[in-house]
Parts: sequence; C-alpha cells; structure tokens
Amino acid sequence: MTTQLAERRKGLALRFGLAALAMAAVAAITIAIENRGLSADAASGPVVPQLAEAIGDAERIIIASAEASYRIERAQRGEERVWVMRDRGDFPVTAQRLGQLTQALQQLRYTRRMTSDASKHERLGVTDPRQGGRGVLVQIEDGRGALLVNLILGVEPTGLYVRRPDDDQTWAARAGDDADLPPLRDIASWLELRPLAIEPERLARVEIVPAQGRAYVLAREAPDQPWRIVQPAVATLAQTIVSTAAERLTQLSPVDVQLAPAIQGEPAARVRAVTFEGVMIDAELIVSDGRTWVKLAARGDSPELEAAAMQINSRSSDWAFALSELEAEAVAPPLAALVPGAE
Repeated sequence: MTTQLAERRKGLALRFGLAALAMAAVAAITIAIENRGLSADAASGPVVPQLAEAIGDAERIIIASAEASYRIERAQRGEERVWVMRDRGDFPVTAQRLGQLTQALQQLRYTRRMTSDASKHERLGVTDPRQGGRGVLVQIEDGRGALLVNLILGVEPTGLYVRRPDDDQTWAARAGDDADLPPLRDIASWLELRPLAIEPERLARVEIVPAQGRAYVLAREAPDQPWRIVQPAVATLAQTIVSTAAERLTQLSPVDVQLAPAIQGEPAARVRAVTFEGVMIDAELIVSDGRTWVKLAARGDSPELEAAAMQINSRSSDWAFALSELEAEAVAPPLAALVPGAE
C-alpha cells in the first residue's frame, strides 16, 4: 500500500514537472517574440510624417541619380498652374507620375534599422549621387525653399533602403502594396513624349535621305495598299521591313527632350512624310553631344492643310527629341537595310 502511494505521488510530481516545463517554454517563446518585436533592429512608422498635410505646398521636386538629374516645378500657364520639367524647356510633366511619387512617399514606412556605417552605404545603394554615388536623391521643396522631403533612396534587388543626406543611419523601408515608386532614373517616363500623334494610315509617301547611301522613296496608293520602294526601282521580298521603315516616324518613343534652339548642327539624315491629305512633315536628325535628336515641322499648301499642319506643330515644332541609338537607325535606315546589296 505504501509502495503504491509512493508510485502515485511520483507520477503526479512528474506530470506537474512536465506541465511546468511546458509553461516555461511557452513563456520563453512569447518573451522572445516580444523582445524581437522590440529589438533595436525593428522599426515602424512613416518615413516622411505629415507629408499628406504638407504636399499641397510643394513647388519644386529635385531628382538626382547617376543616370539622370532633373528639376520639376510649378509654372503659370495662363490661368492654370501646372507642373513642368524646368531643365527640359518647361516640358509638361504627366499628372500620373506626380501622383505615383506622392502616393509612394506618403505610404513609405520604416521596416528595419540597418547600418550607420558609411562604408556600407554602397552595398545598400544609398551613396549620394551628387558625390558620384548610385543612390537616388529625392527632394521636395515648398515655395520658401523648405524641404518637405529630403531622402536618398537605394532601390536594390534585396529591397528598398533610405537615409537622409546629412545622416549615416540607413533604414529598410517599403511603400504600400499599391504605391510603387515611379522609375526615378528615367526622364522620359515623366513626360508624354509622342511628338507625332498621327495614325500611320494617314501616310501616303515617305522620302528618306539616310546618313549613308542614296536617298529613296516609299509610297502607296491607298491606306489598305502595301508600301513599295518607288525610287530607285528595286524589288524587295520583305514587305514588313518596308512598311516598318515607312511608318516609323509616327511611332517615335524619345528618351529625352529639349527646346529646339538648344540643338544645333547640320542634319545627319532627313525624312519627309506626306499624308494622303497633302500635309508635309519634315524631320531632321541631328547629332549633338553624342546623341541623335529629331526636329519636326509640318506645313500645308492650303488654308485647310495649314490648320492640320498647325495641329502637328503645336505638339512638336518647339522641341527637339532625343532618340535611342536603335530608334535613330530605324527612322532613316539605309536602303541596304531594306534591300540587301542595294547601294
């Protein structure tokens, strides 16, 4: 009897001991989780507090990176104040990109404390671009020049990192799920750079003077007819190539823009497109500072055609548009690119 009682007591003691150990383990895990949430590396809260209340006072946006630097400002256009790219001849900036930047910055939040060691800024992409670094400087000023936003962003495959230019402390951050940053290194993404907004079907004749080789003429009799090389008299088996060359001028996707007088020089190539209505559109390709720029001007020989030409010129004639190397070659290709062996 005594032995059974002792065994029972031993079993109870063992069960109580195991229960105590289990409770202690749960408590340890809970404390560890809480401590991890409160650790020095964890962070939370907005990167730019009260931006939503202050953004209405913004007058200037400065973006600087190794790839591109530009300044966006409010400007008076008649009775309306609009956003323009100041160092691109006051070319209008798209409202969609401005809204995207504002939303992303308002929703940008700290997620983790990173390094304060300046020697490690390079691998996080937050080195100052004004000193040759590869970060992206984003500054937004109000009308008095006070900085509403002053950040260097590191947009890396491993995540998004931020720091202030006057502070070595770097943080990991994230925007909202529906608030991605715009492509800050790409000037063209901020501008609606479609210099010739006409349908390819309107073109009847295209005369091309390429940088190399002889001039040639492409034409068709109606919008539903195929393009042909009418001068010189050569045959081509690749109709798609001819059509692409003839209509390329209507599909330009420039990478930059400047006021037309800022780009000077003798044209390296020329293109003249004539619509079925009779409007003539002249394009000159000019090489300046290692880039190819296109200038466009339209004209018509009657009052009706002049109105159509003015509509084209209102969008394009004040500007010079920079083309990528591939697009510059495609706008005025040599005849040999259409007809192998032709000179």
